[in-house]
Amino acid sequence: MMKKLRIAILAFFLVVSAVFTYTFVNRRMTVDYNAPVINIGESVLTVSVEAGEEELLSGMTAHDNLDGDVTDTLVVISKSKFISKGRLHVNYAAFDSNKNIGTATRDVIYEDYYSPRFHLYEPLRYAAGTTGNDYLEHITAEDCLDGNITQQIKISFGKTTTASSESTVQHIIVQVTNSCGDTSTLELVASMEDYLLYSQQAPALKEYIAYMPQGGTIDLRSYIVGVWAAGYVRSFDDTKFTAANVFVDENGLDRSTPGVYNVIFKLRTADGEELGSATLIVIVED
Repeated sequence: MMKKLRIAILAFFLVVSAVFTYTFVNRRMTVDYNAPVINIGESVLTVSVEAGEEELLSGMTAHDNLDGDVTDTLVVISKSKFISKGRLHVNYAAFDSNKNIGTATRDVIYEDYYSPRFHLYEPLRYAAGTTGNDYLEHITAEDCLDGNITQQIKISFGKTTTASSESTVQHIIVQVTNSCGDTSTLELVASMEDYLLYSQQAPALKEYIAYMPQGGTIDLRSYIVGVWAAGYVRSFDDTKFTAANVFVDENGLDRSTPGVYNVIFKLRTADGEELGSATLIVIVED
């Protein structure tokens, strides 16, 4: 009796083992473990900074051993930081019906990329004795990839020096970084002025930072919008001056060499008396 029981138990385990082995082998033979293969086309793709996912997928195809053409499953899954200015790695993926994932990477170059830019809409001039000045109040930053990145601006302070008996200057450094890791840095000067200097009439500009390409042109006089004094701007219609009273000194500007330059706008009376001045920071980009 015991012998028959042992034989029955052994037979049971043999059957279970056979069923398991059959199921396992059959599953290995029928389940697809092969991921789609992605053909990246061009190894380096050049596009505009405004390119969407469709353009980033340009020229790519994907093929699966069972499903065939799965190009329509291709997606962009991530982008690297810049490996050089305007150039980065873009990572792609494609899927088959068994949820296998194939991946690939290629370089993308943004042909019209430029580094983040600063904008300054008021001169950094303050009445002597004032405290708690918000130097970032009129400074913004924009990026051709990320848009408005003003909130990412960081400020640090350099030396304070005496410019004249009428004013002292505070050197400040502003810095901003976009999502691709490109950082722009600019040194600015804030002036603390006595009452006479602060209230003196000077040219008002629509902006106090300008950008131009190396070897390009810039209409400097288009920046003149009126007269500034004591923190207020008046149009020429509300003064005795016109744009013709503003002299533009651009001797310090080298349009052919990348760098940061100062262009001075000087307000003069009809008889040639020189009043206040304004500085336009011109950044020549490479």
